[in-house]
Formats: sequence, C-alpha cells, structure tokens
Amino acid sequence: MRVKMSGFRSLSTVDEALKRLLEAIKDHKLSVEEVSLENSVDRICGEDLLAPVDIPPFNRSAVDGYAVRYIDVLSASPSNPIELKIVGVSEADYDLGTLPKVNPGEAVEIYTGAPIPFGADSVIMAEFCKRDGDKLWVSKPVAYMQNISVKGEDFKTGDLVVAKGVKLKPWHVGALASLGIVSVTVYRKPVVLIASTGLELKQLGSEDHSGKIYDSTRPMLKALLKNINCTVLDFGILPDEPTYTMKTISKHLESVDLVIITGGTSLGLRDATPEALNMLEGSKLIFHGVRMRPGKPTGAYLVKDRIIFMLSGFPVAAFIGFKVFV
Repeated sequence: MRVKMSGFRSLSTVDEALKRLLEAIKDHKLSVEEVSLENSVDRICGEDLLAPVDIPPFNRSAVDGYAVRYIDVLSASPSNPIELKIVGVSEADYDLGTLPKVNPGEAVEIYTGAPIPFGADSVIMAEFCKRDGDKLWVSKPVAYMQNISVKGEDFKTGDLVVAKGVKLKPWHVGALASLGIVSVTVYRKPVVLIASTGLELKQLGSEDHSGKIYDSTRPMLKALLKNINCTVLDFGILPDEPTYTMKTISKHLESVDLVIITGGTSLGLRDATPEALNMLEGSKLIFHGVRMRPGKPTGAYLVKDRIIFMLSGFPVAAFIGFKVFV
C-alpha cells in the first residue's frame, strides 16, 4: 500500500546536486560517427580538427593592381611617377609553375587572389597607377609585402581549426571547406526517452471534456531536447502506476542515453515516479529534492550508467530543472 509521505527529509543545494550528477555521469561516453561537412552544423565535434594544408597555400594578392619590387617605387609620387615595364599577368587560376618573374624595373598585372610572381614583394593598387600598353607609371610608394596575403597566415599546417567538444556552426563549415575537408567526426546524437505522468493530463488534440488539462510540459521539453540536437523517444502520458512506469523504463533503458519523467516527482500519494525508479534493478539515487523554487521536487537516479531525471509537471519548474540539470 502506498502511503503519503510528509515531505523531503533533506534538500540538496543546486551546487551539491550538480556535483553528484557530474560524478555519476563521468563514465558515460557517447560514441562518435562521421558525417558530411554540409550535415555537420549544430553537431558536437568529436575530435580536434587540424589544418591539413596552409591557407593561403601560397603568397597571393589581396587587391587588384600590379606586383612590383617595393624598392623600385620608394620615391614614387604624383609629381614624380616611376615608370615600370609590364611583363605579364597573374590571375587567380594561374599555374604556379608558369608565373612570370619580376626583375628590377618591371611589374606584373595581378588580380585579387592571384599568386605573387617571383621577384615581386608588394602589390600597388591599380588606382595609384596609370597604364599605356606595357608601360606603367606608379604615383605612390608601397611598403614591403603590402597588399600580400602571406602563405599560411589564416591557417598553417597542423593549426587547430575546431576543438573537440565545440558545436559546429556555419562559419566552422566555411573554414573547414577552405581546407578541403569534406567530412568530420561528431558525437552521436543523444537518444532521450521522455514521458509524462498524471491522471489529470490529456494529450494535445484530445476531445476529452472531463476536466483534464493538456499536457504542455512534455511538448516543451521535447522542443528543448530537439533544440540541442537530441533524438527524442516520446512515450506519451504514463499512468500513475509505479510498476507500469518501472517496466516501461526498464524495457527501453539499454537503447537510450537519458530518461526524463515529468510529473509525479514529489512525495504525495499519487506521486509514483520515485517509487517506480526505486524499483528498477540497480538504481541509485543521486539526489531528490533541491533547494530551489520552482523545481523543488527535481531529482535524478543512476541506472545502468544512464541518468533518469524526474522533473516537475509544472512547465516553469520543469523548464528551470531542465536548464539547470539536463
């Protein structure tokens, strides 16, 4: 016979409960899988990703203009333009093996992203030049290596691009794509079993007019879980019957990473969740009852290396319990 209990014997502080929880889950590791780069957004990186090549892969121009030797134009000014001879062109798709060489008094027409010709050590922007055929007049000096993106200035081979544990975002995808990376190792999505308890609850869309209330907490928790990239197994509304709840969890525990039961988490006559979890073979109480409001009846058990959370049936309390502990 189930007897109504008078209340929690003791309450844990939030810090105490978190400490016990982290200790309990320290040995639970998610496996990893490989996914295509384009499908990696919002997945958790499963290993340190290092640059396999230098980016840029060669010294390249940061502007449209002319590749020159900076020493040749040191004295250039609008009143004293320096004349150079244009001996070729370098474009973004130019074969590095056929680049023209810049000798003293020479220049090479160059476009943004194109490799720097041999002998050149700076790029003068086109607006500071005047051209007539193969003759070029430069009216402004340029500093050594000015307007040149140096090989490896974005990434050098072996640089850390994305650290293990980072949630991948579109800008990570761009950086990895620039390195030619087509797939990444990520942690498998956690699988979470979620269920509500409560005789007073009815499913969304139900035509029941008996005075029951719609189960709003479970859909909210499902949305929270999906928002952090979890796979959710929804078991709906369970009856306030400890044995049924225990058997449902026991049957599916091996195939999930986490269980969340909402409602029935306090110590009243109809609060069946703690009793059900105590019935599970090998269950160990981590904490039950937290010194916080709302969310006082929040609790957690450890069963077969899995955490089972008990969250309040009240939406705000469940939300806070989820954000703090889950």
